[in-house]
Amino acid sequence: MPNSHFSDAEIAAALEACAREPVHIPGAIQPAGCLVSLDTDLERVRQVSANSEAFLGISVADALAAEPREVLGDELLDLLDTELVKQDSSACVLTAQREVRGERRRFHAVAYHSGDAIVVELEHLMCLEGHRLLDTVNNWLVEVGQVDDIDTLLDVLTRRVQELTGHERVMVYRFDERWNGQVIAETRLPEAESFLDHHFPASDIPAQVRRLYDINRVRSIPDASAPAVPLVPPCGPGEAAPLDMSRGVLRAVAPIHQEYLFNMGVGASLSIAMHEEGRLWGLLACHGLTPRPLEADLRDALCALTQIAMPRMMLLRARADTQLLHDIHDSNEILSDERGRLLGPDGLVQRHGTQWLKLLGASGIALVTGEESSGIGALPTEENLVAMAEWLSRNQRHNILWHTQALATTPLAPWQEGDLCGLLAVALPTGSAHWLMLFRHEQRQSRRWAGKPEDTPMIRDGQLILTPRRSFSQWQDEVRGQSRAWRDIECRAAGDLAKNLAVLTSNHEIAQLNERLHGANRKLQSLAYSDSLTGIWNRYRMEQAIDAELNAAERHDRPFAVLLFDIDHFKHFNDTQGHEAGDEVLVTLCSVLQNLLRPTDNLGRWGGEEFLVLASDCDPVGGMHLAERLRRSTEELDLGKLGRVTISIGVAAWRPGESRKTLVARADQAMYRAKEGGRNRVEQAPDSAAKAFRP
Repeated sequence: MPNSHFSDAEIAAALEACAREPVHIPGAIQPAGCLVSLDTDLERVRQVSANSEAFLGISVADALAAEPREVLGDELLDLLDTELVKQDSSACVLTAQREVRGERRRFHAVAYHSGDAIVVELEHLMCLEGHRLLDTVNNWLVEVGQVDDIDTLLDVLTRRVQELTGHERVMVYRFDERWNGQVIAETRLPEAESFLDHHFPASDIPAQVRRLYDINRVRSIPDASAPAVPLVPPCGPGEAAPLDMSRGVLRAVAPIHQEYLFNMGVGASLSIAMHEEGRLWGLLACHGLTPRPLEADLRDALCALTQIAMPRMMLLRARADTQLLHDIHDSNEILSDERGRLLGPDGLVQRHGTQWLKLLGASGIALVTGEESSGIGALPTEENLVAMAEWLSRNQRHNILWHTQALATTPLAPWQEGDLCGLLAVALPTGSAHWLMLFRHEQRQSRRWAGKPEDTPMIRDGQLILTPRRSFSQWQDEVRGQSRAWRDIECRAAGDLAKNLAVLTSNHEIAQLNERLHGANRKLQSLAYSDSLTGIWNRYRMEQAIDAELNAAERHDRPFAVLLFDIDHFKHFNDTQGHEAGDEVLVTLCSVLQNLLRPTDNLGRWGGEEFLVLASDCDPVGGMHLAERLRRSTEELDLGKLGRVTISIGVAAWRPGESRKTLVARADQAMYRAKEGGRNRVEQAPDSAAKAFRP
């Protein structure tokens, strides 16, 4: 054994050190781009990456001594000043041009707050086919909607991503309840080894890395062997710790991960987190056998493809689960005989038990009523069944299901017989000690691992560390003494069956399940257009509506206006009252203001606490009156213990020939004049006759 030279305590200490590795603060970036760290006022350069001259044409020393505008250029700094004022916790993606050595260069920028710094990560933007990527995403929306099973969905996802990136291997990697991973879908080129159905231990993606995927869903490593580019100085002014780059894309690769990728034969890697109901479900993992540059726009498009696939997968699972419940309820329709009388326990099980075994994937089913039992299939003796039921009645709450896939490890082990390792037990809601029990045979499983699932301890720099395994050749182990695990939906179906066995309730629950399914379909259809918190339109849908209104205005010379507003001092409100209270304010305010609008007006969330109203067939004066009505209603809104809030509104009426961008920009400027003028007021954009409304 490789661990034989070290004690258990030493190995445990090495594991703990590995789990504490500060992967989010490496003090360096990958050479695919450069980094500039500014103070929050955008007035001083705090840190730059050592490759600033190659990307920006300015040396490190000059960059640290220069004004931010000299380093980043006017266009990008103005964008930062506009976007980051929202104080959003997420990163914002920007595109800007800057002159470098006499040549105009386009940059893709990711900007985010990190402590007392604003971090700007820059990559060259070479792709001029943004429309092609948008077409790809739109086509994917249609394609996903036509896929009717999860396996096909994941196979198509890996295939489309491989076609777009050229990576030799693209996989979907799913986590189990212990955070071990299994490759469940794969598209690969002939030169890449297959990892399909292979398992990976949880230590391959440790807890601190998994937490990063909750913060930042994309991890791109275009060149796994490239040396890291340090930040200068290593820490910001007056700070002891390196810069936190959790929200960025250029964060340097940890040495242990570089070694892991090298041992796997991977030269480039891209991972995109797949979340289900807020929990990390798995990863879309792309491997290039050699370094492979990846365009920032393409990377963003791949993230969009993955995020679109997840709701569809959840919907397909809900549909399959609903079908199981539907079948269980269908079986309950015949639980009465021709004369409408309930059959006895033995008659019920003998008549319908085979169907229930098939639906729930069980080997045996028993109905234990007091000292008697009725059953079909592979079962323990009646004496042992009754003993199990008695223990469950003494130790288990009747409204909670009890299940295991390894009976020998539970208090019920004395009554286990043969290879019946799995048990799902449900108390019938009759007030008596009656139990529905389903059993499963042992399922011996040979698991294929991508290399033996253990790290190798070694002494490096005088300390015991765990190094990544050097071989990823297939290694097998055999799992014994366990049945197939009981799925949540199977537990639920058994619970429903137990209720019907006890009281013969009607089939109304299936109607509720169908409604949930229809709701899931409606949610999927509105996903691209609705804000998840408030339920109003999101920015993408508002942009579409503004464009449509622009076309109608040009064609029919019909006036319209946009009202851009945000909540005054909302960051302070969140800091003092908490984000849950802030969310409550946003939801309540949107509901109130929505009711003040005409049917032809539309309200949407523009970003953070910033909202936009599109007022159709509305001239400048009408826009100002509408804005004042919204301002006054907000001021009068009583939020109970949360107090009151106010809003500042900028109004811009459309001018012939004007684009969406300039129209919204004028409204934005007007809104900031309202803030600068004291807040809780309305300001009209220039070139309008109406004047400011003041409370």
